[in-house]
Amino acid sequence: MRLAVLCLILLTACSGYDDLRLLEVESIEPAEIEPGTTLRIAGHGFPLGRPASVQLHGEVYRPGASVTPVDATLEGVVRSESLVEVPIEPALIDALGGRATLEGELRVAFRAADRRRDVFAVEPIRLDFLPETATQLRSEGLQQERDDAAHADGFGVQLSREELGTPGVRVLAVEPGSSAALQGVQPGDVVVGLDGVSIYGWRDFAPNPSTTESTVLVSREGLRGIHALRWPHEASERTVAPSSMAIFLLLGLLLGWGSPAALCLRTRYARNPARVWLVRTSLVVTCSVLMLCVPVLQWATMWILVLGTFAALFSLATRERVGSTSLALAVGAILSVMLVARTASLTEISGAQGPEVLRWFVFQSPASSLAFAAYVVALGGVSARPRLSASLYAAPAAVLGAVLFLGGWPLAPWWVGSAILATKAAGILVAAGALDVAPRVSAGLCASALALAALGLSVDLGLLFPPWSALAVGTCCALCVRAIVPPLRGGEMPMPA
Repeated sequence: MRLAVLCLILLTACSGYDDLRLLEVESIEPAEIEPGTTLRIAGHGFPLGRPASVQLHGEVYRPGASVTPVDATLEGVVRSESLVEVPIEPALIDALGGRATLEGELRVAFRAADRRRDVFAVEPIRLDFLPETATQLRSEGLQQERDDAAHADGFGVQLSREELGTPGVRVLAVEPGSSAALQGVQPGDVVVGLDGVSIYGWRDFAPNPSTTESTVLVSREGLRGIHALRWPHEASERTVAPSSMAIFLLLGLLLGWGSPAALCLRTRYARNPARVWLVRTSLVVTCSVLMLCVPVLQWATMWILVLGTFAALFSLATRERVGSTSLALAVGAILSVMLVARTASLTEISGAQGPEVLRWFVFQSPASSLAFAAYVVALGGVSARPRLSASLYAAPAAVLGAVLFLGGWPLAPWWVGSAILATKAAGILVAAGALDVAPRVSAGLCASALALAALGLSVDLGLLFPPWSALAVGTCCALCVRAIVPPLRGGEMPMPA
């Protein structure tokens, strides 16, 4: 009897055991999907003899079309414990709209041993679906060909008609004065993406019609990484009369000259020793080079972690709260810019501003202007201390601020981009040393920036403040003049210990 009970317990335990707990996906190939292609999913723990359910979930980007969600389920065949194959039928590519790029996640699911639940593994994916050339040509037609050529002309480039079957179309010529020329695009550069779509041929260069501007991804031989460039659609460009711009520029000058912000200018700057400036200059140059050469550092979230680490070191070294206060204000300003740009990618934030000074985020909207003021004030609270821990925090913060608010880096060799970025960061450090604002005022600026940035997600602030750039430029010019000329500065301000 005891033996029978023991066998029953062992059988029950074995039936409850499920080796799918070790299910893991390592790679998904190929990245380019054509009719008849077999998608190969490599991993561990795939059970032989059980059907595999492969789910594609994410968003589909198509040339000249709006972004659409996708949720498709395919049948996979388990070839071994480390390989699942999924045959791709032409009907799937047709359902996605032909030429398309899918970005999201792939889920491989199996029915568990208890038959009551599914066990699955998830892996992020980016797949390019490429229909047959003849089918694509029939679906597009001659009118589409003319439209695609007009799209390229709108950006200011002439694209090669040569298609190599890999992402990237070479630029043959650039129109002088165009959006592409102003951002440094040159003949020989390669366009690899537009609005989430991987560019395999000149026909793919068609912007999303539901947006007011596009993001063009460009690479250049000899330059590291992919550069994101801003392309405002011509129909969405708002023009302001020159007379209105002049009036608001004058109003900005008067506002900057007589505003309470002028009273926050220090009558004398904190004079740090030469060795402190030498250290900070070296750190700024180093951070600028790392920003351009290390792809993982081209995300705002990574820099928040870096600033948090150095702020903690500063607080431990000085036992003051100014480090944590500065970090909190800086994070609020960074989040405001992320909301305005609607991305955490510093490459896309830099590309969204463009080469023109009026396109810099410091001048673009009230939200980003207030965020810049809060960011500079937060940086000044730490940079005034002549400590190594203060320099370790101030240098990366200044470089990050140059990317967020002052246009980032241009499409140029890394050493040119690093020099421009370091120069902008040095300007932010100088501006941070010129202001002395009470913590409550700084917190109010940061909160106002966040509120306006959140409001901008549902309301077009550009319609409410069309001449904001001229107003912001005038205010900044007046403050700079009062800061440079000592007799025009505000009253005496207490210097940090």
